[in-house]
This record gives sequence, structure tokens and C-alpha cells, in this order.
Amino acid sequence: MKPWKYPGILARILLPGAVFFADPADGAVYLTYDDGPDPEVTPQLLDVLARYRAQATFFVVANSGDWWPELIREIDKGGHRIGLHGLRHESKYLMTNSMLHQQLDSVISMIQAAGVKVTAAYRPPFGHIRPDTILSLRLRGIRTILWSKMPGDYRPDDLQVLFNKAIEGLRNGDVITLHDGTNLRPAPVLELTEELLKFFQQTGKRCSALNLPYLNR
Repeated sequence: MKPWKYPGILARILLPGAVFFADPADGAVYLTYDDGPDPEVTPQLLDVLARYRAQATFFVVANSGDWWPELIREIDKGGHRIGLHGLRHESKYLMTNSMLHQQLDSVISMIQAAGVKVTAAYRPPFGHIRPDTILSLRLRGIRTILWSKMPGDYRPDDLQVLFNKAIEGLRNGDVITLHDGTNLRPAPVLELTEELLKFFQQTGKRCSALNLPYLNR
């Protein structure tokens, strides 16, 4: 069985050093977004987050589109954190650590060229990562961020199903993974995020960006 297919508790044993939960003492839950930014979906998502005064963490994939630097700046202006997801959305499980570092350096340079600070955090596409890669990144000061909840908004499931998966047993410190990079239209992430933020308001939960240092280069 491949490491990323193991049940959650075993994955935490097999992947020491990876972050699955944030500090519950902060009294917050943490929305994170993968695979974007998307020139159509992400601006709408930023509007939703702004309406509820919520901050989130975006793990971004590089893109050569003219819109990309400006959208990275818009994410930053909203008070959100920007972490690393890669040059392309592909499994890097078999990639050498040196090659991964080269790819991440390219993404870092692109983000910094947009005038934005990079959060020292990497989320591997599909969660595919080896223990030695986690250590290699940590030696550079980059934390590997996984998740405690992934409702599956990359599939066209019923909104109520996605919502129930996200809030079932919700605890302070939970890291929820959603996807602003998606080919689905309408994008499930928009309505799901709004429903979650309403729920957080009603239950007194604070939605925050991950409290991680910026990458110094």
C-alpha cells in the first residue's frame, strides 16, 4: 500500500515532521486552498473570504499567464498567506529532493517577483511525499503542510455532502483543504466556502491563515 493511502493516524506515524493539525490553542480553524490560483474562481473566492473577514492559506501552482502575478498580489492584499504547491500539479513522490528544490525555487522566484512574501510551507500535490523529502525541506526552513480534513470539492458532489464532511467532528486546529484550482463550473469551492464561513460565525469559530514564518532568501 502506498504511504498516502494509509489511514490518517498511520500517515502521521509514517510522515514525521509533516503538519496535519495546527495549534488548537489558537482557537482557530484553517481553510487552505490548493491547485490555484484560477483567474475565474479565485477572485470570486477572495470576495467571499473578504465578506466574512476570514484569512486563509493558498498553496499555489506556477502559471505563465499575464494574470498570475496580479492575482498573487490580490491574494496577498486580502491578508492571506501564499505557500508552495509546485511548478505543475503532479505527483513528486519519485522526484529527487534536489529536483524538487529546484522546482520550488522557480515558484518562489515567481512569487517574489510579484512583490509578495512566500510563506515557508509546501503542500505536496495529492499528499504524495516521502519522509526524507519532509526532512530535506525542513532543513531549508520549509514545513510540509498536509491536512486533517479534505471534503473533496474537486468532485461534483452535492454541496450538503461536502459541507457535512468538512464539519464532522470539527475541532480547533483543523486544517481543511479545499481547491480554488478546478475545472468544475460552477466551482463547488465558492458555495462551500460561504457555507463554512457562515457556520464558523454561528458557532463562534475563527477562520485564520496558518501562522508560519515567511521564507527568507
